[in-house]
Amino acid sequence: MDTSAHRAFALLKALAYERVSCSEAEKAAANHLMEEARAAGAQVHLEPFAVPCGRVRRAKLAVTEPYYKEYFATGYERSASTPPEGLDAEFFYAEDVLPAHLAQASGKIVLINGRLRRGDYEKLQKAGAAAILTFSGTLLDRESETDCDIRKLRETLTEPFGFAVALNLRAADAAEIVRRGAKTMHIELESECYDGESQNVCARIPGTDRAGEIISFGAHYDSVYFSTGVYDNMAGSVILMELLRHFAAHPPRRTLLFNWYGSEEQGLLGSKAYVAAHEAELKDHVLMINLDVAAPTLGQNSAPVLGTEAAVGYVDALMKELGIACKTTLDIYSSDCIPFADKGVPAVNLCRFGAPGANFIHDRRDSLKSRYIDERSLGITLRQALHLADRVANAAVCPIERKVSKEIREKVDKYLFKKKENEEE
Repeated sequence: MDTSAHRAFALLKALAYERVSCSEAEKAAANHLMEEARAAGAQVHLEPFAVPCGRVRRAKLAVTEPYYKEYFATGYERSASTPPEGLDAEFFYAEDVLPAHLAQASGKIVLINGRLRRGDYEKLQKAGAAAILTFSGTLLDRESETDCDIRKLRETLTEPFGFAVALNLRAADAAEIVRRGAKTMHIELESECYDGESQNVCARIPGTDRAGEIISFGAHYDSVYFSTGVYDNMAGSVILMELLRHFAAHPPRRTLLFNWYGSEEQGLLGSKAYVAAHEAELKDHVLMINLDVAAPTLGQNSAPVLGTEAAVGYVDALMKELGIACKTTLDIYSSDCIPFADKGVPAVNLCRFGAPGANFIHDRRDSLKSRYIDERSLGITLRQALHLADRVANAAVCPIERKVSKEIREKVDKYLFKKKENEEE
């Protein structure tokens, strides 16, 4: 069976809806992918796993001095709640959370620049901030055309550093608050934590004479709030389905596993759950191939390799053989390859990144309506993936050594917070 970018793009269109972690829509997409894989002739099942979730019932933010104005804000999921009557405190803009800022943060409602990163969260918690504010978007955004992000305090923040009251604003509102010299604020936040359920879609195509060696393919199928996630990452998911169709019709020498991961956008939770559940089998995994972001019309191809320099050379040579320009590097990539590399399984990521100005991710613009992805460009990554997959699945000896270099191991450890950024090597 020949692969088809046209068929893959049709499946993408059918699944072009918001698929947030643990939602009914995410589950519906998982079932759709499972039925597609089953119809192609693969052994396939769902593997559910628990996800720490949060629900915000009410969020309110108002400047009270030297003027009064309420601003729209979204509470962080899994945030702490304020007292029922709310929280009144001084406002402080801490910019990039440097020591001079932290010295003034105690007991205040603190606004920081951009996203809430783990290191800044730790510092603000230790400094005794009463609440944390972040902002999203740009000053040029039109309110009618953009959304105020719904963010989450992941367990990588709350487990070591406790729960905080945290809200998110629009960038334009944050700028107005600072510009007008806000002194005091009133915030209200009612939030609760609960365990949700996500699922991985897991398919297997048995190998022939090399069945004991396993090549694992991955792509995540969930999206973030407000996004249909066609670029990130239904594009990768439908390419994966085409690979499965091909190998179901042309049995490979090695056993191939095809995994569509749920809840990747919440911190690689699907692949982490898969690796934990299948740890005994990982010794037989010789390679992981991951597909995350594809199909932008204007863009460039990239292949970060979590392995060795020899693996980089092999992948680079294959792309040249195929005649597709691709930047191949020894580096990590923030996707479902990470948990595999953490267990010693080398990984190759195939990505097509959108060019500046033609690249929309993690918001409502990641949509077919934006007209920035297309079938022809999806076919570029599909061709790359098939060429690589066919060569490694059917080689007499696996051409990529089952080894992850020291450099990559150190980067993976840092990514997974096994080593603090300021820890000495």
